[in-house]
Amino acid sequence: MAQFRKAKSWTYFLSTVVMSTVGWAMLLGLYRDPILGTDIGLKQLKEPKGCRMVEYSRDNILDCMSGRKIILAGDSTIRQIFFAIAKRLDTGLPESDIKDILASNGKHKDLSFRVDNVEVEFIWDPWLNSTALNNTIQDFFSLPTFLTEGTVRETDESPIALTILGAPGLWAARYGGDDYLDIFKRGVDGIMPYLSSKLDDSIQLSMSSERCHQDAANQILLAPVQVPEYRNLFPNRSKTITPKRVHEMNNYLSQLSPRQLSHVPLVYNQISSDPEGGFSADGLHVSDGIAARKLDIALNARCNTAAKARKRSFKGTCCIGEPRNLLYQLAVVLWMVAIIYRYWTTILLAMKGQPLLGVELARACEVIICTLAWCWFCDGKSDVGKVERRYQQHHFITICLLWLIGSICTLRKNHRSYGGPLLLVSEFKWNPPGYRGPGYLSRDHSDEIKGLMQGFILLYHYHYASQTLWVYKTIRLFISGYFYLSGYGHTLYLMKTNNFSFKRSAVVLFRLNFLSAILPYMMGTKYSSYYFASVITFWYLVLYGMLRFFRSYNQDLRWLVTKVVATAILTDWLTSAPGILETVAKALYTVFGMHWNAEEMRFRLRLDRYIVFIGVVVAALVHNASVRRAQTILPLGHAKSTLTLKSKLLINTLCAAGIIVFVYVTQFNLHEKKQYNQIHPFVSWIPILCFVVLRNSHRAARQTHLALPAALGKISLETYVLQYHIWLGGDATARLTLGPWENR
Repeated sequence: MAQFRKAKSWTYFLSTVVMSTVGWAMLLGLYRDPILGTDIGLKQLKEPKGCRMVEYSRDNILDCMSGRKIILAGDSTIRQIFFAIAKRLDTGLPESDIKDILASNGKHKDLSFRVDNVEVEFIWDPWLNSTALNNTIQDFFSLPTFLTEGTVRETDESPIALTILGAPGLWAARYGGDDYLDIFKRGVDGIMPYLSSKLDDSIQLSMSSERCHQDAANQILLAPVQVPEYRNLFPNRSKTITPKRVHEMNNYLSQLSPRQLSHVPLVYNQISSDPEGGFSADGLHVSDGIAARKLDIALNARCNTAAKARKRSFKGTCCIGEPRNLLYQLAVVLWMVAIIYRYWTTILLAMKGQPLLGVELARACEVIICTLAWCWFCDGKSDVGKVERRYQQHHFITICLLWLIGSICTLRKNHRSYGGPLLLVSEFKWNPPGYRGPGYLSRDHSDEIKGLMQGFILLYHYHYASQTLWVYKTIRLFISGYFYLSGYGHTLYLMKTNNFSFKRSAVVLFRLNFLSAILPYMMGTKYSSYYFASVITFWYLVLYGMLRFFRSYNQDLRWLVTKVVATAILTDWLTSAPGILETVAKALYTVFGMHWNAEEMRFRLRLDRYIVFIGVVVAALVHNASVRRAQTILPLGHAKSTLTLKSKLLINTLCAAGIIVFVYVTQFNLHEKKQYNQIHPFVSWIPILCFVVLRNSHRAARQTHLALPAALGKISLETYVLQYHIWLGGDATARLTLGPWENR
């Protein structure tokens, strides 16, 4: 009993040392490892709530505006957007050239330029009453037959795709005297007839009918009066450009009809209110970053609809219509039918009738149909908002700690088998007669580890934590741990049951690939979009083939290790040799019409090319010891161990030291993702094996498990695939919003 207490205290001491060291190392990693890709431009890019904006590149603009014209008209605040377009289309345009253009042409002159076949024109008209602007708008509004459909087109040789007008507020406030508001109203009212169509109607019509940018609906936007930074205004401006005057003019815009107001991007003043970097020194003009953001808002309104209609993977979700999906509508109907049928069968069985389909089959169909419909509702429809993911370290760490604490709170004792020790019921399901186990890792403990890791992986993706290197290294290790547990579990089952039947293999392959195969039909994606299913399927087939051939030698450890080494060498060559995976990808596309990215698969497979085989060897050792009814090979099983106290402490100490050394080497000496990826396949097994040893190093730990992560671990593969559409959005490139709790 004294030895038991002593071993218990030493185990707790070692666990404390390991966790403290790892936590200390991770904390230092917060400051040592840079955040990848943090060039955001502003302190915090502001986006409309519930949708995701796209920053249009030069190629995107040329694609959207090909053969067409962009018109901007107004004062110097609108001219800033003109120069933002110029900088976007000509990335090498320096600030000095812009100043030279203004000096040579005059500040109050029209400007224009052409890049490839896209023409951009700025009309200096701070009052919105010039003849040039009037003629331009009339040309833009040249086809009245489209007015009732909410779209504006014209057939001129230089078709106008986008018009951005600036409300004449600043000039009216400064030079209009006491009649500033009347002057402002006359300027705005003069263009109101051209804003009669609702912008949302135009977008919806384009989404349902257009398939190219050239045919997409033209857009006209009226920018609100720029709210300046009053404290920095020059004295001659601050006398007339007052908060009262600016507020009155913007208030007039806000009282327009809903159709007219849909063309007024009121968000322009919201994004310029950033206390750091919002305005230039004169307090009137916004910074270059804000001007570029205004440009992107206008381009999103004009270009997103056609881009989304052409390509579902388009990231933008702002200013797009509601896409049609007949399969979604069919799924909703079938789901209702399945519910009715399930209740009908329940009543029929109560009346001792015989239904056509079993209740379990009906229930399974109901769950599958509901899952598909829910995926489209979350990711395909615009009812659920999608926004850009931005990594915030304190939020990520806090929610991870909450997940860990919540998991610990679900600690449960294992079920007690009749007349035996505390064991998990699932351990006995396929055990042959006389089998003594598990001796290393039970099924429920395996599910617990999978679920715990899966929880962190889901949070990692949701918070876009891949931008931080130390988090990437940790999650990369979790994924390798999943492959290790998968290889261990499949090997142990096959060696215990010797069940290599086609039925068993078909069941496994069906579960691994069902969601990844059926989701593309509903979501318009590709099978290769869900890479994890392909990778885990590949390793299962390798493992199955290795154990299936010459299976009579599987009980001989020497022959089995030989097969493992040979298979590892062969798969290493297959995944590295150029042309092999490419040939497989072509064959899959030819036979099944399946898109398979060979280069992406090569990268994924080679990251974990050895850890599965480590799982196979460990499973073989555990199985061999259990079949021989020997004491467990490590002091981890439920049977009493013959190892001495010193031997136990030595093993636990070595495992703790292994984790500490691994964390120190990887977190403090590998400062680039490429460096870590190169060494990861060779060292990932060290902390994984050590953790499992420490997890079950004491009787109290072996007799309990965490119920919440164990439940998640049972469906870890399904949650990994479904996260693309019901946890994230835009094919895992955005996150779903939290409704009223967003940004609180």
